[in-house]
Amino acid sequence: MENSLGRGARTMAPQWISWSSLWRGGVLALCVIFALSTQLLFQFGLYGAWPLPAILHGWLDHFLDLLIVGGCIFATVAFAASLHIESSAGKHLLFLASIAIGALMGEALLTLRVPLPSGGSSAEILFARVARWLAVGGLAYAIHTYMRRAAHAAAQAHESELHRLQLERQMTEARLQSLHAQIEPHFLFNTLANVHRLFQTDAGLGRRMLANFVAYLRAALPLMRHNETTLKQEVDLTRAYLNVLQVRMGNRLRFRVDVPDELGAVTFPPFALSTLTENAIKHGLNPLPEGGSIEIAARIENNRLTVAVADTGAGFQQSSGSGAGLANLRARLAALYGSEASLDIGANEPRGIRATIALPVRTPHAGQR
Repeated sequence: MENSLGRGARTMAPQWISWSSLWRGGVLALCVIFALSTQLLFQFGLYGAWPLPAILHGWLDHFLDLLIVGGCIFATVAFAASLHIESSAGKHLLFLASIAIGALMGEALLTLRVPLPSGGSSAEILFARVARWLAVGGLAYAIHTYMRRAAHAAAQAHESELHRLQLERQMTEARLQSLHAQIEPHFLFNTLANVHRLFQTDAGLGRRMLANFVAYLRAALPLMRHNETTLKQEVDLTRAYLNVLQVRMGNRLRFRVDVPDELGAVTFPPFALSTLTENAIKHGLNPLPEGGSIEIAARIENNRLTVAVADTGAGFQQSSGSGAGLANLRARLAALYGSEASLDIGANEPRGIRATIALPVRTPHAGQR
């Protein structure tokens, strides 16, 4: 029994109401009262029988009567709102009862100001007036409840959408980190092996290759910490990579970089340019005894950045052109830009392959510069 009483006490325990809620409720009640009072001004034949000052005086008197009753209803509803009730049905019944009680109190106060007309039952008149207020107040409460539930549902939907976007972002970041971890490790081991061999045969060339390899690592390591870098960082990384390979390949590798300085601050996916360059070396130049050349060019047209890597290598007959590197690159572009980015592979003239990345022009965040 004590537990039951305890639950009942907690159910009806009063709680504080915020001033903002009281203010919104008061404004709503005032609007309803004003709307009800204006019905007096739209009666047929009123303006022909009474002068305008008398009509306005009668309307103001009627508005004050409604304000007294509405104030009593607002007070009882505010008190009902301060009670914490867990049951939804009980809460609705309490609010409707508070409207009826407030209307009865207000109409009773009006009898002190304006006595009820004689010749009829006072109880019936009060009952009719309270019923009218209950109908109007119940309708206003139903509209308020519907709007509140709609706003709550919209807020929940917005919160769910934000949560879904956060999960998608986390999944995208995890996927990008996984893709970053798939950088071809053979280049690192082969370079170290070549440095070791060159120091035994040609120390000067070995020091040159080691310096280029250190420059490559300095450019590559910072890129692994971001989902987007700048085109300048990508060009620096690719140039360092080509300098390392040029020591190894000698005259079999020639390259040219045509990227205007003003495009350096544009964002670009990390390792995207180096992936295309590695693909051109592996599938284009390496199969040919004489090697070939690589040209890297970047342009902006129609607010889209286009970066192309063209080689004079073996072309489609000898090159797969659809390995894991390009597949990972397409996945990264899709994760970062969706359908706004594209990767096109086509034939180069007079020989070789041209790979082109096109994506929207963006500038990096302050933390990525």
